[in-house]
Amino acid sequence: MNPLSPDDVCMGIDIESGSPEGRDARYSLVVVKCGGPLLYKAEAASIARLVRVSWEYRPRRLGVDNVFELGGSERRLLKILSLLPPDMEVFQVTLVDGLFLDIREVARRAGILEDMSKTGPLKTAHIAAILACMGYGTSVRSVEEKTVIQVSRLRSPSSGGWSQQRYQRRVRALVQNAATAIKEALDRAGLDYDYYYRESRGGLESAIFTVYAPRGVVEEVVREVRNPDYIVKIRPVYRSKLLIVRDSRDTPGKLVIVGIDPGVTTGVAILDLEGRVLHLESLKAVDRGSIVEIISRYGKPIIVAVDVSDIPESVKKLASQLGATLYTPPHDLSVAEKMGLVERIPSRVEVRDSHERDALAAAYKAYLSLREKLEAIEAKLRDMGADIDGDEVKRWVLEGFTLAEALERAVERILEDLGEGEKRVTVERRAQTIDISGYLTEIEILKAQKEALEAKVKSLEDSLKDYERKLREAYLSVKAEVMRDVEVDKLKSRISTLERELEELREEKRVLEDRLSKLAKLVPRIAGGELILAWKIPILTVKNLKKTEGASPLSKCDVLIVDNPNAFESEALHLLKSLGVKVVLLGDTESPLANALRNMLIPALNVKEYQVEEIQDITLVESRVLKDAERERERLESLRKPPDIEKLIEEYRRERREALKRIKI
Repeated sequence: MNPLSPDDVCMGIDIESGSPEGRDARYSLVVVKCGGPLLYKAEAASIARLVRVSWEYRPRRLGVDNVFELGGSERRLLKILSLLPPDMEVFQVTLVDGLFLDIREVARRAGILEDMSKTGPLKTAHIAAILACMGYGTSVRSVEEKTVIQVSRLRSPSSGGWSQQRYQRRVRALVQNAATAIKEALDRAGLDYDYYYRESRGGLESAIFTVYAPRGVVEEVVREVRNPDYIVKIRPVYRSKLLIVRDSRDTPGKLVIVGIDPGVTTGVAILDLEGRVLHLESLKAVDRGSIVEIISRYGKPIIVAVDVSDIPESVKKLASQLGATLYTPPHDLSVAEKMGLVERIPSRVEVRDSHERDALAAAYKAYLSLREKLEAIEAKLRDMGADIDGDEVKRWVLEGFTLAEALERAVERILEDLGEGEKRVTVERRAQTIDISGYLTEIEILKAQKEALEAKVKSLEDSLKDYERKLREAYLSVKAEVMRDVEVDKLKSRISTLERELEELREEKRVLEDRLSKLAKLVPRIAGGELILAWKIPILTVKNLKKTEGASPLSKCDVLIVDNPNAFESEALHLLKSLGVKVVLLGDTESPLANALRNMLIPALNVKEYQVEEIQDITLVESRVLKDAERERERLESLRKPPDIEKLIEEYRRERREALKRIKI
């Protein structure tokens, strides 16, 4: 909840009549100052008038009971939202923490409404405006800006025996190393992203990062790469996106179970609480926003399920965004188990690939874990014979309420809309119509069915014992041959594993040899004082400075190299001075950071003028930078000293005397 200040302005609306799709739609409008009086109100206003008033008063937020009252379809709604002031947020005040609530319930929670009776359009609009001021609800208009980072092989390997296989594994290892480095850089920068990859023997075939940040921000931490073996591409994705939030007119309180199979190709399966398949699809390189949009068309997700016991990070983020509970099976589902689950689904659907199969199996497995509880709720509702919203009761039970508590809440919700007389009449009528004879007959039928099922179970157990005996005999007859084949397969697998490990060790040895050779060349220069140690950080922040100081073998360092000279924290400048850094090397000495350093009498020199060597986490720079820094500091201090007035006067008098002499001559 993010309340506005008392001086901010908010607008509230409620549709009175007509379809949101047509020109005959009329609205009640209210404009209020968050901490003050009513500024404007109108009834039977057209959509054109609504737009004009929003530009006239420029409210910070527009509060609505249901965002689709502005336009019945998504296309029309996006068009109308584009006509409103761009800095105005559109708030659906009835969508609170992922739950759809009646506006009167939200107002009651906010403490601005005690009478829960029906409210007219003008009063509803007024309530919506006040709730928007207080920060209740969810923003439903936003611009999503994303950047995609793609890591892939540049050359397609051709056939070539063992040498070619080693080359393929080497390229896959390089792709994996590049993807790992990108992931670590994004984590250090604190950027939100989705990560999908295609794994292969020895490493990765490709990797895709969908980063929820502009390209300029991403390029500060990740660089494009193109070499003979692999490439790293960075491309932006811009699109206006509406967070679709539908009410009971579109998905009437429907709760759904979602199955997700994440990856470069993502499988999405959506079931209702009866186990029927509502949607099944596989999508390539899809982002979280698109998945949320697909799910929102069918209802409110109560469960997000996967087919593995270790939940992928992308699914955790999706469930958190949807406000749903995560479901994982007790163990990773095998292919046979997933196929069996799909075959058990009553509503037959076409499963086009393994991603759809895995997502559908995960969703149905989650449904089976809830089926007993859901059937118990249905049975209880049938016994009560009351006109109670079953989906609401199920949602409350799945959210953690007991069945008794959920039923009481449902009854209280019904009674809110009834008068006291209506309550008594309804209760008496229901009390008079209860007949238990039907239940007694049903109990007898169930007893008979139970006896028949027990006899069938006994027969099946006897058959199972006979099959187990035959299986043991068959097992003993082929055990010797099978064990021989198993041992051969184990040896082949062991050889393959050892070859892969040997190739990895060779690659690691080559990297270490290159590093050692470079270090051997630099040691004499370090011993001769030609090179000195330096700290290097991507951006000048307090966090980066403290991290570098703690990781460095030196408690104090004279030289600091900063990669990005256009962004910094002012607190970091003071920490920099206290650490005793004598000079900062930048790529641009006219940048904002360079000017700020000079103001604090810290020399800022161009890093391109000095030789910089890097060996793993160690950075070396030419020692002459300290002499240049001392000269630069003296220059900066001289600029700060006040002019010598007496010296200036003496020079002026001397020049005047010389001028007079020349005139006399």
